[in-house]
Amino acid sequence: MKGRFETILKYLKNKRIGDYDKILSAAVRNGYKIISLEDYINSKNSTDKVMILRHDIDYVSDANLMMFEVEKKHKARASYYFRNQTIDAELIPLIKEYGSEVSLHFETIADYIKERGITSREQLFKTSFKNECLEILKQDLSQLRERFQLKCNTIASHGAPENRLTGVHNNYLTEDVSVYEYLDIKLEAYQKEFISEIAEYISDTVIEENGGFRYGKHPLDVIEKGVSPILFLTHPSHWFYSSKQIFRKTIKLMLYGNTFRNDKFTRI
Repeated sequence: MKGRFETILKYLKNKRIGDYDKILSAAVRNGYKIISLEDYINSKNSTDKVMILRHDIDYVSDANLMMFEVEKKHKARASYYFRNQTIDAELIPLIKEYGSEVSLHFETIADYIKERGITSREQLFKTSFKNECLEILKQDLSQLRERFQLKCNTIASHGAPENRLTGVHNNYLTEDVSVYEYLDIKLEAYQKEFISEIAEYISDTVIEENGGFRYGKHPLDVIEKGVSPILFLTHPSHWFYSSKQIFRKTIKLMLYGNTFRNDKFTRI
């Protein structure tokens, strides 16, 4: 019960952005260069100790701008991946001007499944979904590039219920790296070779699950080890809440309490 009320207090204080500030401060203090995925692939031969920052913009949130402001304070750069439905026409130009990366958090297969009412893997594979989805993804990338004058050298797959239903993730489209030329990209964020280079993979989650970090790895502990490269994935919507969201989460915590999982990172 004590842990439950401590978590509720964290939500009521709503100061997790301050924790993000402390994490980046610790990284800088420990000699890390904080960079985007695009920066990383452009400087692979560097001997710098690096932390790669990746933000999946799953939802419209005040935290998107808040985290960006923290990064500017520490001269850090990051990759921001926007879903088609979360594209922020005011924030994206600011991120681009600063020098961080903006690109697509694509869910092309999930959209295809949803639009066609597909309910199984077998049904999906009876269609020509791969070729059709690659064409749609290429169009989505072209539109994003043209609208904001972006390079979109890297992209990141989004996970959706439709992918879990069929067992086919969106990055199925990019597993064969020969499509990179067609899409005019250099990397998909879950590419096998890229992931194999990462010394520590950290992902955030909601505060009531594993204390806010999905795989039980706290960034501050990993930073203290001095390993490189670290990839730190965040979903900004987990870092700041509206009053309505705080109320809902408080009720949920009172009913169900904290959750602890012993899961490990697996490539989607």
